[in-house]
Amino acid sequence: MKSRNWFLGIVFVAIGVLALLASLDVIDFCWAVALRLWPMVFIFVGIAMLPFKDWLKAVLMLAALAIGVLLYHYEDNRHESRWLFSQSVGKAKAEMPVV
Repeated sequence: MKSRNWFLGIVFVAIGVLALLASLDVIDFCWAVALRLWPMVFIFVGIAMLPFKDWLKAVLMLAALAIGVLLYHYEDNRHESRWLFSQSVGKAKAEMPVV
């Protein structure tokens, strides 16, 4: 079986499973958040086009997916711990003595 068929099959099964679990309230899934990972599609298609054995392509796709999800998680946590200038300005104005 061609790797293109495997790729499309896995994509459709994953989308279907996510949609089903979200509609049954098993998981809290937001499609808008998932769309931030759209560049992964280019990576997966590129890996599928490489002239490697199918098992190696599968390993590369899983590695790319794991790295993408980890980077996405890191990016979310980085924004939460970022120092916000607007909050500090609000505090400074509240702490300034009125003359």
